[in-house]
Amino acid sequence: MQLVSIIIPVYNSVAYLAATIVSAMEQTYPNKEIIVVDDGSNDGSYELALQFASDMVKVIRQDNAGASVARNTGLEHAKGDYIQFFDAGDLLDARKIEEQVKALQVSQTRIAVCNYIQFTSEAELDQPIYPDQSFFIHSSEDPLDFLVNLWGGRDEAHFIQTNCWLVPKQLIEKAGNWRDYRCPDDDGEFFSRMVLACDGIVFVPTVLNYYRMDTGSNQLSSNKSRKYLQNTLLTIDLKQRYLKQKGEHPLSARALAKQYLDFAVYQYPQQIILSCIAWRRYRSFHQPTQIPLLGGKGIEFIKRLFGWRAARVLRHYVRGI
Repeated sequence: MQLVSIIIPVYNSVAYLAATIVSAMEQTYPNKEIIVVDDGSNDGSYELALQFASDMVKVIRQDNAGASVARNTGLEHAKGDYIQFFDAGDLLDARKIEEQVKALQVSQTRIAVCNYIQFTSEAELDQPIYPDQSFFIHSSEDPLDFLVNLWGGRDEAHFIQTNCWLVPKQLIEKAGNWRDYRCPDDDGEFFSRMVLACDGIVFVPTVLNYYRMDTGSNQLSSNKSRKYLQNTLLTIDLKQRYLKQKGEHPLSARALAKQYLDFAVYQYPQQIILSCIAWRRYRSFHQPTQIPLLGGKGIEFIKRLFGWRAARVLRHYVRGI
């Protein structure tokens, strides 16, 4: 039976860490190891994790270096044939790993994915906050087309949360570890490489990943500083490079234009220079792409009348976002 390594990066997540570790331990797939990597927490997360240390659960501590480095530390210690990345604060269906391993049928060149829902408390787990994305997430034998669709090549851009995937370690060794930078979209960069390196994506509709929406959890990737956002813009540049290396697709330009456009709009006016850079890159594709929804009827009226920048300024100074 194949071994699965569950890697849990942690930073100041003491409120929800125990539930995440228990969720990993209760996975019905029997042959697993759990690697908790504390990224220099100062709220007792490390001490809490040590209470779970056992033959199954390994706890490692490192100086604060960010989510990507923490996951790479986990990979260094992982012995599994498959890797399950699992953010502190989140939960998984008990059969998530078992069903995805079964779906891959011991393949080392394909990756598995499932749908997810958002929640803020365990009482909401049966009432999804986020719309069902099973209409979008699907099995595919064309990784390039899968990514172009994900990034908005055909309609709206979509998002697949980190825990949804199950990845063969052999594929990670082929495509490379997590990029050593702090970035809100570090998973977008990493999984774009995984998808483009694989032979196919297998969607498992019978299981779910539960993504906790809470400002106190998932702190490893929640920073919105200028440096982090510069790295987000870099990530879009890297995605463009990866698509070119993989080959031609008729909708690549539209998908990439959508990525730059969304960044330009949502970072204005807080990061005007970065927004302008992204806007110029968007315009270079010459792709007519719809400006994203910015708010309610009032904000959308301002957008239509005075343009998206005016709408963003108004929203920023009224709501602070």
